Amino acid sequence: MPNSYPSPPALAKPDRILRADAAVIASRIETALAERSWSIAERERRRHCQLFFVSHGRAVFTSVDGHGMELFAPAMLWLPRPVAGEFRLQAGSDGVTAMIAEDFVWRVIGDSPVAAHLRPMLERAAVAPGERIAPQLAEIEASLNALVRESREPQAGGAAMMALHLGVVLLHLWRALGRGTAITQRGSGVATVQRFRQLIELHYRENLSVDEYSDRLGVTRAHLHDACLRATRETPLALIHVRLLEEAQSRLEQTDLSVEQIGYSLGFRDPSYFNRFFKRLSGVTPGVYRQRGPVARTTREPPSFAAWP
Repeated sequence: MPNSYPSPPALAKPDRILRADAAVIASRIETALAERSWSIAERERRRHCQLFFVSHGRAVFTSVDGHGMELFAPAMLWLPRPVAGEFRLQAGSDGVTAMIAEDFVWRVIGDSPVAAHLRPMLERAAVAPGERIAPQLAEIEASLNALVRESREPQAGGAAMMALHLGVVLLHLWRALGRGTAITQRGSGVATVQRFRQLIELHYRENLSVDEYSDRLGVTRAHLHDACLRATRETPLALIHVRLLEEAQSRLEQTDLSVEQIGYSLGFRDPSYFNRFFKRLSGVTPGVYRQRGPVARTTREPPSFAAWP
């Protein structure tokens, strides 16, 4: 391979991934008169990540637990292997979808310093909103079009070409999430809180800190704190806790899992701490709540997606 072969900054060299010729299946989603949907199944053997790019219009991703997230064009949605749900594209919308082998993603990232930041981002669902990707929209669309072309018409060196363009897209996703620079969010506090609550819906089971949420939003912790207080009269941590409480209540009502199992599934490693957490927010222990039934549900601000600003 010629030494002059281009390579994106800080990503794996093409000769490391030449074996993965069928690792990306990308296609353009053309405009249609009817709504279309893609089911992302939660199968143990599935070893692919999913990327959706909405060029025009609107889409909704609904996770398996029923919570949704709206995407207004232009926007990118990244779904790692464990995340399942349904992606629905409204009539009149278009974009690009790509199914990418998980091991190919990690080979593209490589062992560079950037990989230390990209890997944790790509292990969770991530959304790049329009205001963050608009300045680089032409570059992103060019790389996505190249992925579609190489997927449709495989040629010599196709895997290397795909790796280059996938690397560009992932780096833009990383930058759009505020990873590349310390970006301070300006504008509507309500918009910040809306995006924060969307992130909560995707990650509330992962025990992320407020600092990690603010980092993903590209705002300072102080900005997020002030925006939440203005919009909801609650702190960011309180909003996270309310969502955890709602999920715990739902599982106590709708499943036969033990209190300890429910606590573990929500990220609590200490059953006694889960009991104290639940009682502090609801006034009763999980066991008492289950005995009383749904009438004991907390009267604090409903954290459902429909109630988001």
